[in-house]
Amino acid sequence: MNVILNEIKIIMEQNKEQYLPQVKSSDLEENGAVYFMNSKDGTEFEWYVNDKLPPFMMFYDDEAKMGAVKLLLYRDGTVQVIVFDNAGKNMCKEVYTRIECGEEQLLDLAVLLRHQAEDSGKWNANIESLCTDIPVSDEMRNTFLNHKSRYDEIKKMRVLMNQGALVSRRIVEEGWKVGFMYRREPNNPADSGWTFFAGNEDERYNSDVKNIVLMSLGEVCHDLDRDVYEYITAPVGTEFIRISETAFEVDKKNKAIFVTKR
Repeated sequence: MNVILNEIKIIMEQNKEQYLPQVKSSDLEENGAVYFMNSKDGTEFEWYVNDKLPPFMMFYDDEAKMGAVKLLLYRDGTVQVIVFDNAGKNMCKEVYTRIECGEEQLLDLAVLLRHQAEDSGKWNANIESLCTDIPVSDEMRNTFLNHKSRYDEIKKMRVLMNQGALVSRRIVEEGWKVGFMYRREPNNPADSGWTFFAGNEDERYNSDVKNIVLMSLGEVCHDLDRDVYEYITAPVGTEFIRISETAFEVDKKNKAIFVTKR
């Protein structure tokens, strides 16, 4: 077995023994086997978008088959272990540690897991069933690296959606859709630069900071007005007005804002 995978298994077993002493190996799926949970997003997605490998899991061997121990391994070697008692219903411990290895070694493990799992049609497999003691070829590594560009836009969008935006309380509390939005230069890395108004506010209303709410851009798009989503990658300096129930256009100062409620 790959050296890092073996260390993952040891860490999970140690945490199981320490924090679940009442749980016997026979209480766990395949006597405490470790599973590589790649079926949700796949190895490449997790590596390039979330900066980690897919989770590694031990499961309780009962009807519900909930998790007993979960391990996340990040690209910088950080390890997060989450332990669940009460047959998986309760998180009882969270532990952080490290696996001392270089990112190149972790990259090779990611390449190997993709090759031996996804490329072989294996999903959520016992790590013992994966042939991981083979060398990583240049072809395998280059194929994995060449796929990075597929995920760049996804990662950029995820960062953007977590950044902050300023939103009129008329949108947040009164149910109006976004009628006018503009993007200024962000103040810091956590700022998207976007500001959203319903379009029926006056200057006095907008000048009162109590009428403006700071929230994530993702909350605006998902919870308040999904119509704005396709416009949020527009560059700094862009201004949009709503022109219909679902559409916006660049504000040329020659049209009235279409003001409407959700």
